Amino acid sequence: MRVATARITLRLPQTSSLKDKRRILKSLIARVKHEFNVSISEVDELDNRRMAVLGVAFVSNDGQLNQRVIHRLVALIGHDPEILVEDSQSEVF
Repeated sequence: MRVATARITLRLPQTSSLKDKRRILKSLIARVKHEFNVSISEVDELDNRRMAVLGVAFVSNDGQLNQRVIHRLVALIGHDPEILVEDSQSEVF
């Protein structure tokens, strides 16, 4: 069994409130869960309306599959016009 984890730092330059941030992240998290069947949650910068840090976990038997899923997931997030991916770090165990 292989476990992939990722920490993705996002900038949300157009948000004007925490309510707006939550709306954007809730939509993004639902879309990512549906598309990739991963566990994902906001893990840091909870009270910062212009930043978010997401934690992601994915389990499979193939380490290369884990890397591909995380890479595609980050690419999907990067295509959202309301979100800028500042940093992403991932590990496969």
